[in-house]
Amino acid sequence: MVRRKNFIQRQKIILASIAVLVVAIVAYLTLETVTDEGAQGEFVSGIHYVELENPRRIRGEAIEVMEFFSYGCVFCYQFDDDLTDWANTHEGKIRLVRTPLIGSDQWRLLGRHFYALETLDAPDVLHQATFRGLHDLGKNLSTQDKLADFVASNSPLSAESYRVAFSSPSVETRVKLADRLARQAKVTSVPQLVVQGRYRISSTRDVGPSRMLEVADFLIKKIASEETIQK
Repeated sequence: MVRRKNFIQRQKIILASIAVLVVAIVAYLTLETVTDEGAQGEFVSGIHYVELENPRRIRGEAIEVMEFFSYGCVFCYQFDDDLTDWANTHEGKIRLVRTPLIGSDQWRLLGRHFYALETLDAPDVLHQATFRGLHDLGKNLSTQDKLADFVASNSPLSAESYRVAFSSPSVETRVKLADRLARQAKVTSVPQLVVQGRYRISSTRDVGPSRMLEVADFLIKKIASEETIQK
């Protein structure tokens, strides 16, 4: 009798273990189906990207890829080199537009810094140095004067020329436009990509920063295919 009970208990344990294993396999396959659909290029609206309710019309032949970012965001720093390399492989096919997210007073300051550098046609090294200064070197870039000194010490540009660009009406206009574009696309965190003013790609549990570029590739092909059909 004791042997029979032991046998039955062992059978129950084995069956329970099998049941747990089956559930685990099903859960894994389900997760893979959801998160790895992009492996064959089948990314899904609402999961991997969002179709904007109010798309923005983009002129020109190249497909616009707008990155919303902030120098104050460490994830944007980590993403920046990959984004640059990716954009270079699509040269002539896409137009990469970096747009600062104006989420706070400090991020507004850094947004003005970005546009001041663009106005001065500053070398790319200053874009990279700003990220590195904030996140690797722990520099205090919390005021216009500190940013001006930083620029002067890291480039041939003078602090005075930087201050003039930083305070210019054109930079203020561009900061306001960046804020409006982010609100229109409902961008509330960074980094995020908006492709051709129609699709927003966010860094989420299902789409990490590096995978955002795979989704962008998928959407670029989708847009190009639609434009070919229309012609």
